[in-house]
Amino acid sequence: MKKEKYLSVLSNASENAITYYVGENENDVKHLKNCSLICKESFHPHLENVTIIRSKNPQLEFYKLSEKYKKNYLEENKLKFIDGYYLHKDAVIGNNVIIGKGCVIGKCIIQDNVHIHPNVIVYAETKIMTNVVVEANTVVGAEGVMWVWDEDKRVYLHQLGGVVIEKNCRIGSNVTIVRGSANENTIIGEGTCMAHGTLVGHGSIIGKNNHFANNVSLGGGVSICDSCFFSSGVVLSAGCTIEKIILVGSGGVIKGNIKKPGVYVGVPAKWIKPFSGKLSGVPKMI
Repeated sequence: MKKEKYLSVLSNASENAITYYVGENENDVKHLKNCSLICKESFHPHLENVTIIRSKNPQLEFYKLSEKYKKNYLEENKLKFIDGYYLHKDAVIGNNVIIGKGCVIGKCIIQDNVHIHPNVIVYAETKIMTNVVVEANTVVGAEGVMWVWDEDKRVYLHQLGGVVIEKNCRIGSNVTIVRGSANENTIIGEGTCMAHGTLVGHGSIIGKNNHFANNVSLGGGVSICDSCFFSSGVVLSAGCTIEKIILVGSGGVIKGNIKKPGVYVGVPAKWIKPFSGKLSGVPKMI
């Protein structure tokens, strides 16, 4: 049986994928096989079994194409009202799961011993592993806002990925976790704590045992190693990567790649001293 085509971010593109690339470095696309690549008119890579689609604006063409592949992440006609909340008929719910009043649970997987507080929305393509708590008014799997200009109008990307919340996480109230932009997942690593008001952008990969104080904001595509601590109001700019354990002081803004462990403060955040793991109010993580 012939496999259906699907939209993919460049890094995950495999057989039957449709992806896009706006650069001109052949090394960035050499992993592609048996798929379609939307690229600049000036780009001529030497790729076997890859269909090349040239465009003045590859990103715009990809975003337009997402309209064809968009999904209904709630499928309201398949929601059933049970005990004060809405549940998709094909959702997979484990043992000892508590779901509060006013929740809307889409076609997702929720494993054992999960407690979902009132008025939470969980969209399709979400997997919540064991022993997770999700507090009130949180949204898991939201569609973020990604767009490009087509002359004088915006063209939005219909985001088609998912969310994975690994075991033993605690997600606070009024948190929003955006799903992956194409075929990738946003991942919240095992044992991570996320206080109220935190915002997680599309496709972010958060390692194990991270701590986010209130109102931390992550742009899309952020990558964080294990065991970091982010104080209130920290901002992590889109695409930044944290490779070593750090603590960021309140209101700090992280940009680019962080390779040196320690304490960072300021806008943009700068390294000020090593992190001993014994700072006041900070759990010992190393």
